[in-house]
Amino acid sequence: MFRQDLTDFEIGYNYVRRRYSFFGDQTPQYLWELGHAYLQIRETNAELSKGMGYYFLELGIKKLLAEISAAPKNSIGK
Repeated sequence: MFRQDLTDFEIGYNYVRRRYSFFGDQTPQYLWELGHAYLQIRETNAELSKGMGYYFLELGIKKLLAEISAAPKNSIGK
């Protein structure tokens, strides 16, 4: 797929996915706050920013799910 075939949302999402994967070392809370900040943009680049924010939110959710699945079974619910 050529770049001109992508929406602004897809361009923003793919840009962050390629350039900022090191943010995966951050806490889920930090990633959610960062994603939320990008989703607040309402100007000309709103769709581009939404794609970027969505990626950070998705990364935070994946990280949280990984932490939950790695938790010892007997510690859940205590």
